[in-house]
Amino acid sequence: MLRQNVNFRFGGPITEIVKKLLIINAGIFVLQHIFNLFFAGTAERIFGLNHVGFIYEFKIWQPVTYMFLHGNLLHLFFNLFALWMFGGELEQRWGKKVFLKYYIFCGIGAGLFIAFMNFIVFAQYGYAPITIGASGAIYGILLAYGMIWPNREVLLYFLFPVKIKYLVIGFGIIEFLGTISSAAGAGGTISHIGHLGGLFSGFVFIIYKRKKSRLKNKNEASTGGKVSQFLMQERLKRKQQEIDKRIQAKNIIDSLLEKIAKEGMGSLTHKEKSDLEWARKHYYPDDEDIVH
Repeated sequence: MLRQNVNFRFGGPITEIVKKLLIINAGIFVLQHIFNLFFAGTAERIFGLNHVGFIYEFKIWQPVTYMFLHGNLLHLFFNLFALWMFGGELEQRWGKKVFLKYYIFCGIGAGLFIAFMNFIVFAQYGYAPITIGASGAIYGILLAYGMIWPNREVLLYFLFPVKIKYLVIGFGIIEFLGTISSAAGAGGTISHIGHLGGLFSGFVFIIYKRKKSRLKNKNEASTGGKVSQFLMQERLKRKQQEIDKRIQAKNIIDSLLEKIAKEGMGSLTHKEKSDLEWARKHYYPDDEDIVH
């Protein structure tokens, strides 16, 4: 439950990608457990994440597919509940493509962390677990929400108000300590390294996104400055050319008027009359001409 000031709201907007992810995860969960009625554990062995399958058996799809499998209904519910709570506003802020990239990036990043930890645990203790679930991607979404809206509050266990930034920090500490415990061979059914990997992957994505955005804005500003400078130089160049023409026209007019005053209008040659007409047009611009 989100809380800000005295206003309460339950859940977030169901945006297009969030809706599709909810449906896909729920649909795959149903298919997974129907399949397991006939071939128990086969779906997890093929599509779940295990470092032996990923590294040695070249099941390179596992860091993607593992995040769409879930162990039981509660596992599925809490992941999808968090996706619904926090994902919609992120999608509205970033857009569909960036949000989906972020979700998949965090899930894959968490998967790589899991594979690395499994490799260490297997080398020390001979234990090679299979990991499934979208928790890594969900932790990434939680991190992004906390970085964008750090002072928003949630009701922890629907009772205790806590700011998102403190919740993220608290989860980060818990998952870090849990990862150390797992590396020491404590075992357990929670993939702390996956959660930590999702947080780390999300942080990397957001920092890269922000730097890329700042660089783009800087380049646009630099390009805009160069264009403005070029246009200014062109305006100054045209203005100087107009001034030079008016000076030349004034000299012609003064010279020919002096001749007319002495010898009369008939003394002008055809060329001098043409020069006088040119000078008149350039020294006295038409009403539609603007000199600036």
